[in-house]
Amino acid sequence: MVALCAVVSGALVRVATPYHTQRAETLDALTVYDKKALASVMGEFRGSVASYLWAKTDEYTHGGVRLRPMTEREKQHGTAHAASSADGLHDHHDETGVIPEPERDPRWLWGDIERNVKPYFDVRHHFHRPVREVLPLYRFMTWIDPTFVPGYLVGAQMILFDNSKNLPQALAFLEEGARNSPKSIAIFTELGRYHLLYTERYDLSERYLLRAVENGADWTPSNPFEREGLLYAYRWLALRAYKLGELGRMRTWAWRGLQRFPDDGVLQMLMEKRE
Repeated sequence: MVALCAVVSGALVRVATPYHTQRAETLDALTVYDKKALASVMGEFRGSVASYLWAKTDEYTHGGVRLRPMTEREKQHGTAHAASSADGLHDHHDETGVIPEPERDPRWLWGDIERNVKPYFDVRHHFHRPVREVLPLYRFMTWIDPTFVPGYLVGAQMILFDNSKNLPQALAFLEEGARNSPKSIAIFTELGRYHLLYTERYDLSERYLLRAVENGADWTPSNPFEREGLLYAYRWLALRAYKLGELGRMRTWAWRGLQRFPDDGVLQMLMEKRE
């Protein structure tokens, strides 16, 4: 019965939550949890709990208010309020609230009722709960599922955001994620970025970024965390070369990145840069 509940729970969470909340993709379609039936069930359960914690942590951070990606129509026509941060805690890219604003809610009275019985605020220029309140949740979700890449990525950012002196702890958190998900692209890209920007250990930064490119050499991820990680690995390698005055290498990395992401404006700019 417990096993059945775990399977059903995993299936429901994967259907009900956005795919970016799931475990990062790897070259292996079957993860370590899928090698045996019982391990597969436990893996689904752990992944489901981590995904649930991820979603609830996001809601808690925003005072209980749920955000969602904007539709293409909303982005094109500006029919929804774009979420923006007043405290610098989060970057919101094309996100809006799940509960619509009064002026664009066709439900009239029922919409007013929902806004009064559920957490609701205008998502423009809003504030978040203190970072120290949500940090333990990122630690807990990565304990539950050590392969939950988004927990490591955002958790490290939260550790560093709370106090810039916490850089060693943030790096240790990412390194733990790299050990548990050695085929992840995004984690190695983030390690490379941290060492490029914060420690200025350029050789170590290059080593991590090259590992990210290597991990993404034979596949194009659809998971947005891993896909963005691959794109940024090429960007940071090019920017690292620029920072060191190696313009030829900068254009080489920009060119290589454009073979994978031909529409990226940043790589195109770096490719054409001459000084």
